[in-house]
Amino acid sequence: MHTHTIAEARSPAAFPSCPVRPVGITAKKYHFVDALGRTRVLTEHEIRQRHIISGLFGDHHNWLLTNFPSNEDGEPTGTWSTSSVSDWLKRCALSASFNIRDQLPAAEGPENSTAQRYLDSEAIRKISFRVADFTSTRGTEFYDEVRKLAQDVLMQCHRHDRPLDLQAMLTAPEDEVINDLRVIRTHANNNPGQRLPAGALKFEVAA
Repeated sequence: MHTHTIAEARSPAAFPSCPVRPVGITAKKYHFVDALGRTRVLTEHEIRQRHIISGLFGDHHNWLLTNFPSNEDGEPTGTWSTSSVSDWLKRCALSASFNIRDQLPAAEGPENSTAQRYLDSEAIRKISFRVADFTSTRGTEFYDEVRKLAQDVLMQCHRHDRPLDLQAMLTAPEDEVINDLRVIRTHANNNPGQRLPAGALKFEVAA
C-alpha cells in the first residue's frame, strides 16, 4: 500500500480521488462539499472532531484508511489519523481560496522606485495579516500559511498585473479584500498568463 509522504499530504493534488471537495475559507470557517454533495461549514473546533470528519466522508472510510493510516510505534492501528486528516482538510480549504501560485503573467510596465516598492511591500504585509486574522487563529502554522499565501497573491497582482489601492485595502472590510483575492485566483486558474480585465477588482487603481 502506498503511503503518502508529509510533503505529498500537504498538497490537495496528491489525492485527486478524494470524495470531499474543498470550497474555501471565510471568517475562520472552512467550507466543503461532503461525500453526499451537501455543503458543510465547519469551525476550527469542528474540523478537528473525528465524528465530524467521519460524517464528511460518509461511507468512504476506506479512503481515509488508505491515505491517512494511523500508526503506533511504527505499526498500523487499523484506523485513520484524525489529526492528519484535519490538517490536510484545512490546507485543502486554504488552497481552494488562494491557489494561484506561478500562474500570474510576467511583469510589465515601468519599475517603481525602491522607496515606493518598500512602502507597497509594507502595506501588503499589513493587509496579509488582516486576511489571516479574519480567517484563522494567530500562533498556528495554518495562520502563517494563510498570511504568506495572501501576501504572495497581493504582491504578484500589484507588481505584475493590476496595481492595487493598498491604502483602501488597509481599512476596507476583510471580506471585500478576500473577494478580490478570489477574483485574482479564479482568473489566473481559468486564464493562465493573461492579465485581469480592467474593472475586475474592487481595489484596483484606475488606469
